[in-house]
Amino acid sequence: MAPPSPEREAAHRPGKVLYLSLGLGLLWIFLAFNRPETTYHLGPPLVAAAVALSHRSTGSGPLSYPAAAGAAVSGLINALFATGILAFNDKLLGGSLLPFGDATVEALVFAVGGAIAGFVIGIWGGRSRAEE
Repeated sequence: MAPPSPEREAAHRPGKVLYLSLGLGLLWIFLAFNRPETTYHLGPPLVAAAVALSHRSTGSGPLSYPAAAGAAVSGLINALFATGILAFNDKLLGGSLLPFGDATVEALVFAVGGAIAGFVIGIWGGRSRAEE
């Protein structure tokens, strides 16, 4: 019987790979509550990509497409949840880097971009010939 894959092992302990995303989300919320007029442009994409980054930092190699998609969606949910908390409390009052919308729209767009980047990070690098 083959040993379980790193992805299967990670699936049995999903909370551990969410810690970085959760921690970055809480940091972003804390900073935005203290300075709502400042836009933390890297907050949403980092929170969204953090789950895939956590998976890859374990040295498990590239994730399968479903595992990378799951990591991307988990990070996106965290980023959207943090965005919702900040928007509901009127703490996204800073400027936007986008030519349209305000800081809330920017946070939503950047969170989706971070999730896409997280998916790409998750699948980056194919299997080596030795693994085939």
